[in-house]
Amino acid sequence: MAYSKAPKKRLGINTRPILSLVIGLSLFSIVIIATMMSNTRAMNTKITRNNSHNSQEEVAAATGGQADKVLAVVKAIDTELKTVTLYDINKKELLELSYTSGTNITDKYDKAITINRIEVGEMVDIDYQKYKAKLTDMKISTRAWRYAKVSNLGIDRGENRMKIVSRLYKYDDDIFILNGEEAIPVTDLAEQDELTVRGYEDTIYSIVVTRGHGTVILENYDNFLGDYITIGYEAIQRITKDMEITVREGNFNLTVENGAYSATKNITVKRNETSYVSLSDLGPGGGRIGRITFQISPFGADLFVDGERLSYSDPLELDYGEHKLKVSMKGYTSYQGVLTVDAASKTVKVDLPEASSDQEATATESNTSSGNTGSSSGSGTGSGGNTSQGNSNQNGGQNGNQNGNQINNPGNSTEEDVDGNHLIYIQAPSGASVYLDGNYKCTAPGSFPKVIGTHVLTFIKEGYETTSYTVEVSDDGLDSYYTFPELAKKD
Repeated sequence: MAYSKAPKKRLGINTRPILSLVIGLSLFSIVIIATMMSNTRAMNTKITRNNSHNSQEEVAAATGGQADKVLAVVKAIDTELKTVTLYDINKKELLELSYTSGTNITDKYDKAITINRIEVGEMVDIDYQKYKAKLTDMKISTRAWRYAKVSNLGIDRGENRMKIVSRLYKYDDDIFILNGEEAIPVTDLAEQDELTVRGYEDTIYSIVVTRGHGTVILENYDNFLGDYITIGYEAIQRITKDMEITVREGNFNLTVENGAYSATKNITVKRNETSYVSLSDLGPGGGRIGRITFQISPFGADLFVDGERLSYSDPLELDYGEHKLKVSMKGYTSYQGVLTVDAASKTVKVDLPEASSDQEATATESNTSSGNTGSSSGSGTGSGGNTSQGNSNQNGGQNGNQNGNQINNPGNSTEEDVDGNHLIYIQAPSGASVYLDGNYKCTAPGSFPKVIGTHVLTFIKEGYETTSYTVEVSDDGLDSYYTFPELAKKD
């Protein structure tokens, strides 16, 4: 019997929804995991940043809160409260910092010093802890510059500029100026003041008045109106009604003169004070003094007036009348004579020839105020053993004719032939001040620009005999070297 199998019937299962579900769950899981990882990274980043910020604060606290040293001006030091007031020149702000025995204070050579060695007005480099206002390090700055004993400071208040010698500097309105213990404005400075000036680059930040000024007001001056007055080193000026004279502090001679007479009195000028000076005790017939300018060749010779050795670098003030003069120098013929002071001002020229020559020492006078010449007589004695006697006269007159011997000193020439490319080197005598034709040049051993021609070299040293030599400097296009014997000690 034949039969056939019927085909099996497949179960119809739909798998698409299952696959969709699986894929959806997978995607959801991925999103959840990604979100969690993102949050974790963000938290880690925040923690890292916080840690970094805290670390920077700790470093700042450890280093004083400053990346670089601060350049500042010391404005005040209180040793009782142990505080220092400083002016930060970059941020233009005041800092009041405390200090302790542990504060590192050094000079510009990094040598430890006490705070008492720090001057108010000094410029310093500092480190400090900002949040504690505590000074950790203070050093006298090597970045700042300093000029001492500055006088005749030029000030342009309109342009905020100051001139020291030939160089211009600027200054800010908050520049620190100390006069004694008081801070003063720029307007209170005078050209008579002596200053210490400090700054950085092209700006002045600190000025300390080391010698200030006062004011002199004249009283009982009616008989002197129109006459001339000089106080110390101040320029001569005519006396006018109600005049006030600004003078550097110190002790000075006040001289009144009119060409016919001269009278002098000593006065003291105090800083920031007014001195009232009466002229009633001055005038013709009393206290008459002449200002005598000595021109002595060779420079460095000893001048004796009435037996007293005097310096003649500045005019001498001598009483009217006769005075005994003596001028001497080792190796030169000495001069002795009598000087008559009978004018407000006079110039006396004395020439000493070398002892080896047969020339006489001479002296001539000229009345500075009238232009007439006078006369002086004396004798010359050579220190080398030769002796000569004689007179030198110069008769007054309009023609200015001279009678008597005159020494032609090459150092008196007003024109110099200077070789700017070469030098004169003085190697000895060691430690002596070197003068060329009466002008200071250097301290031996030292050098100065080469001057062609015949000159007198003079050597001066405290406690030693002043000695001069005549030299001929040739125009040979080379440096010149000179070595002289050491100076002899004075007896």
